[in-house]
Amino acid sequence: MGRILHIVLAVFCLLGSAISVSAQDSNYVRKNIVALSSPEFWGRGGCHDGETKAAEFIKSQLLVSGASPLAEDGFQYYEFAAHKMEGVVKCATNLQYLSPFWDYRIAPYSHTMHVKDAPIIRVDVSVLINEDMRYKFMEKNFGKLGSSFVYIDAVGWEQNKKVTKEQVRELLQNLTFNNPFRSKGLLIGVDELPIWGLNYTDIERNYAYIYVIRSKFGKKVKTISVDYDNTFFTKRTQNVCFQIPGTVHPDSLIVFTAHYDHLGCMGDSVIFPGAHDNAAGTSAVLDFARHYGQNPPAYTTVFLLFSGEESGLRGSRYFVENPLIDLSKVKLVLNLDMFCGGEEGFTVVNYDDAATRPFYDNLVRINDEKHLVSKVNPRKNAANSDHYFFSQKCPAIFIYTMGGRYGGYHHFTDTCDRCGLECYNNIVTLILQALNELK
Repeated sequence: MGRILHIVLAVFCLLGSAISVSAQDSNYVRKNIVALSSPEFWGRGGCHDGETKAAEFIKSQLLVSGASPLAEDGFQYYEFAAHKMEGVVKCATNLQYLSPFWDYRIAPYSHTMHVKDAPIIRVDVSVLINEDMRYKFMEKNFGKLGSSFVYIDAVGWEQNKKVTKEQVRELLQNLTFNNPFRSKGLLIGVDELPIWGLNYTDIERNYAYIYVIRSKFGKKVKTISVDYDNTFFTKRTQNVCFQIPGTVHPDSLIVFTAHYDHLGCMGDSVIFPGAHDNAAGTSAVLDFARHYGQNPPAYTTVFLLFSGEESGLRGSRYFVENPLIDLSKVKLVLNLDMFCGGEEGFTVVNYDDAATRPFYDNLVRINDEKHLVSKVNPRKNAANSDHYFFSQKCPAIFIYTMGGRYGGYHHFTDTCDRCGLECYNNIVTLILQALNELK
């Protein structure tokens, strides 16, 4: 029944596109998603200058659309500390080679590691919580820890009634910043590997932090060999900033934003394409620029493509703190993030702010009249994308799609061939019609 419903919704979106205006072009969007998520851009992160290459591509598309740069070359430069993991990544125990990403995931802040047959010392989580037990453990293994990896079973603790889930969560969080054993690294045994992200990559460590599938680390596993380079560096990056002048209200601004950066790679063998997140949102902004280049807007329309979102909304925060436009003249910021699919409609974050509620209400009303998408969902404000710092200064919303086809979140399966754009034209039609009624 669920499959039939998805098919019906997809057909509904395709039929609805017949009433769309000339604004949107899902073929143009798909072409750009393919380009931005291609191996050429190395996951649009710090690896092999992928983020900078993507920025140059975006700039070229905006220039073709007729937009003009807000800065001298269209880029707003800024810096922050970061890591990049380039080259070969290998991990093996004394029993077998391990498959990167499937069997293990190296935390992106891990220190460079080139070790062969390093001993594995196992420790119970209760030892880490009890100071007396930890002291005895350190004393017993004195002289060994500096050349070893400490293995912690992050699941087996469930059989220990002296340890709570909250204690284990706090313990593992603390270990991402401090290795109390001063070992070569920490191996965290889990049944399901966590999502790979760029949190905490602006701080340098002197040890490796690696999540591993615990079934691969039975008692017969005694040693581990790890080989990878992870460089800690000052990253110079850029926001891409362009505009098209308004024909009626040139002093009032509509701002489209999206982040074009993604996760980069975990070594050259694991690249994160980031098609849904967020080549799709970036390509949609480029499509709006293409449309307004052909149909000059009433309001001056600004196109901001941010880097640094995956590292903590750094690009958008930098722009708001160092604006290239007068934020007091902004009528609305529309941030597009994760923009494939849409069979279940889309969600508007920060819908209930006094300054954004009229636009949200218009979206709902127009959709009720024309049935362009299955639903317009409301959500209160959250610091979950690049609209957030703008929302402290001017009207700003974040739109993301719901349901439909797209790849895995923060996964190397987030590729364009998994992206459904059947509902794209209708979504953009609805947004444009609501913008046309903006006062």
